Amino acid sequence: MIVFFVIIVAYSFIIGRDNTLKVILGTYVAMVAADATGILFAKYFGGSEFFMKLLKFASVGNEEEAVIFVKVLVFVILVIMFAVRGAFEVDTVDDSSSIIRLVMTLLYAGMSAGLIISAILVFISGVSFIDGGVQTSEALWDLYNRSNLIRSIITHSAVWFSIPALAFLIHSLQTHRAGE
Repeated sequence: MIVFFVIIVAYSFIIGRDNTLKVILGTYVAMVAADATGILFAKYFGGSEFFMKLLKFASVGNEEEAVIFVKVLVFVILVIMFAVRGAFEVDTVDDSSSIIRLVMTLLYAGMSAGLIISAILVFISGVSFIDGGVQTSEALWDLYNRSNLIRSIITHSAVWFSIPALAFLIHSLQTHRAGE
């Protein structure tokens, strides 16, 4: 998990603060869209003969695991698509010193990594953002019991979900205030 966190932080430095903010905003949209897609997938394909053959072909154990796989897959694809091809831009004002810009980039990179990893862990847990369904999976509990980092991310997932949006809002309000 640390490796994924570091990779996301490094990628955030490569793409810069504005594009990292774009990834954060796209992540929120992708979380809801992936969750809804998984719900629709379970509703329309769950239990069908085609679905059962697909499970066997993909070596997925059961329907719950298949829905989790679909949610995570759709989430990752959407985050990448929003980052690369999203039809919106974030353009922050660079009126602060280079040290402040570096710190802000590091903070947003950490928040982006935490948000993405938290979303994936929530999907793995079987929790739904939309319908509130809670079905904690065995796979997640195994990871939870083996890793202090995963335990911390899951325990504080509400923080990981809220802080990036609040930080962006505060930064936006301060940037406009400073520019007036």
